[in-house]
Amino acid sequence: MDLRRKLTVFAALAALGTAAACGGSGSSGGSGDGTVTVSFWNGFTGGDRPGVEHLVAEFNKSHPKIHVNMQIMPWDVFYQKLLPAYGAGKGPDITAMSGNQLAEYASKRVFQPLDDVFSSGLIDKSKIVPGALQAGQYAAKQYGLPANFTPLLLYYNKKLFKQAGIAGPPANWNEWTADLKKLTKGKGPGGAPAQYGLTMGTHDSIEGIPILLAGQGGGVIGADGKTVTLDGPQSVQAMTYWTNLVRTDHVMPVGTSGADADKLMQAGTAAMEINGPWLTSSLDQAKIDYGVAMVPGGPAAQTTIDDSVQFSMGSRVKGAAKKAAEEFIAFWNSRDSQIYFADTTGFPPTRTDIGAADLKNPNVAVFAKYAPKAVPLMPGQIKFPQMQSEVIDPTFEKILNGKGDPATLLKQGAAQLRSMVSGS
Repeated sequence: MDLRRKLTVFAALAALGTAAACGGSGSSGGSGDGTVTVSFWNGFTGGDRPGVEHLVAEFNKSHPKIHVNMQIMPWDVFYQKLLPAYGAGKGPDITAMSGNQLAEYASKRVFQPLDDVFSSGLIDKSKIVPGALQAGQYAAKQYGLPANFTPLLLYYNKKLFKQAGIAGPPANWNEWTADLKKLTKGKGPGGAPAQYGLTMGTHDSIEGIPILLAGQGGGVIGADGKTVTLDGPQSVQAMTYWTNLVRTDHVMPVGTSGADADKLMQAGTAAMEINGPWLTSSLDQAKIDYGVAMVPGGPAAQTTIDDSVQFSMGSRVKGAAKKAAEEFIAFWNSRDSQIYFADTTGFPPTRTDIGAADLKNPNVAVFAKYAPKAVPLMPGQIKFPQMQSEVIDPTFEKILNGKGDPATLLKQGAAQLRSMVSGS
């Protein structure tokens, strides 16, 4: 599991205060020959780095009057440096950062809206995956544009399915429940199953439990960004249903980190996992024969959560530097660039006009197929990191560990969230 989603910057934000409102662009400018230099910071240090470096090099080659000066650093270093740099007027012109972090920075006026790329025609809004756009919105404006985007899907172990006499992935909760019970078997250390039907990180991980709430028609925060739905009847019903499966039928381990969940899948001791495309490389290395499918539909909906990294632009980037930065973001989201990035990194394209026939990797094509069904979790929430680490994850883990009934614990969690919701 890529832990960049869990990195927080509470201390830096508190220390910086209103100084962040200065924004800042310390390295953009022009050279004697009229070339505009655009600084770009990101944390793409993993397997996606070669693809990122290639696209930057191709842009610089095809745009001789613009030079993107990219700095790649570990995500923890990125977040530690970013706000102090902006406060000192030396921040980058553009960044690529987790969509979950974007609203907190936009609220400090560190970034500027990017809606001009649509009105100018640089990017056709209708051809970008809707969830990828939604993940970059704050206060009804587009503060982020996708650098990458993916739905979370269901991985399943074909060998374990065949051994259990299951022909293919479940399509709905009834099938899923039956399969989970059939695939959970044996006794391991401490009496736990030797093989789990499902594994999913419930801390230090991409969120999976809210997908289950949504399948029942519930959720965490409503589409209006203000109404807390964590303790609504549908959320309680979904959490009760899945808690019974975990507590009574032991279909999933409890208190698992994202990394630990991945290890169970890699070891062949879990038959299914909800995760993103970054899991494919480790399963390939472990020689697991796996498939990827849409998360099974619940009684109310078949949906999933998306995960994205978003481009943003410093609030003081103006004139030629602004136009150059917009050109780069448009190039990145062009059809040719997105086909290359998808084939190289395993992430599905950010565009809706790229189909399976355009992509080399069949798993990428599956992620691309279901991208329109994915929605961001709590977009535009300034306190997203605190909500996740202090309320959402602890609440789900308490329930799954039997520390209280779902209705009571969800009500307590919802009360905490209502004091943290943006605009409350």
